[in-house]
Amino acid sequence: MDELLSRLPKTELHVHLEGTISPETLWKMAEVNHVALPVGSLAELRRLYDFKSFDHFIELWLLMCSCLRSDSDFDRMVDGYLAECERHAIRYAELHFTPYNHERLGIGGRRSLEIVTRRFEEAERAGGPVARLIVDIPSEAADESGPYTVRLLEEEANPLVVALGLGGPEAGFPRSRFAAWFARARQAGYPVVAHAGETGGASHVREAVLELGARRIQHGVRAAEDPAVLALLAERSICCDVAVTSNLRLKVVPELSAHPLRRLLDAGVPVTLSTDDPPFFGTDLTGEWELARDRLGLSLAELWELNLNGLRYGLAETGVRRRLFRELERSATAAGIRVARATEEA
Repeated sequence: MDELLSRLPKTELHVHLEGTISPETLWKMAEVNHVALPVGSLAELRRLYDFKSFDHFIELWLLMCSCLRSDSDFDRMVDGYLAECERHAIRYAELHFTPYNHERLGIGGRRSLEIVTRRFEEAERAGGPVARLIVDIPSEAADESGPYTVRLLEEEANPLVVALGLGGPEAGFPRSRFAAWFARARQAGYPVVAHAGETGGASHVREAVLELGARRIQHGVRAAEDPAVLALLAERSICCDVAVTSNLRLKVVPELSAHPLRRLLDAGVPVTLSTDDPPFFGTDLTGEWELARDRLGLSLAELWELNLNGLRYGLAETGVRRRLFRELERSATAAGIRVARATEEA
């Protein structure tokens, strides 16, 4: 691990909280909660993480969610991510969380949200990272998860929830299908973001922007297939939260050299770097920085601008983001990183 990159304070806008559970923790949870796994050993479980398709990934994802059965499981999940934040100097994160899955498979959506919120609030008060939550609609259960998730947002006043999101598969689920639920969320005062342009093409990115009103796009890399969609993102300053290793492991791109990160940047599209589901893809945030630098040709100054985009396009309270800007600015100066004095935009 690169020592300089590992100690620089970081932001991350595209990481799924449930997707931070390691195979080792999942194995222990299943054992304690008497959940039958389709494998007989931890080694066999690890081999399931060699994904053959996005559907294969979703199968393991839902299996993992079914293992979260107690308050302590959710505490353990949050504590695991907080430890990752300490290892990689993550100071601000927006984490996708899917209450509907826990309503259907576990201890209940509201209860799970309360536990996660309490634990992150405790960590922030103790000087830990600032975490905010994006409550996702899982598209594979759209007819039930859409109304449930939006109603939850309308009825709750959770201090950490900053947006409605949309996750899950894109094939067969055009982003426009979710427009009415996204309109309700915006009416309730929540910004909206959406996964698009991962397993679906550039048209899904266009729909997410024009029909859902998305402030940011998770992934968005297939916008590079259509210059008009790239121009739309650039003109409207819609940030794409890119996860390079995830794109490679889920075969969104055939090989690393084909990744369109540089094309997005050259087109003027704002970008952040994130891990998506780090243990699922065998990565971490420092590793994503190293990959972008060493294999995709980004300079340290460019990486730092992507890092600052996490605050420019993040959805936490303005005062919190300004405080973190100052913290990151001091670290950049100490590390000799030359940065533009435009950190207060957005």
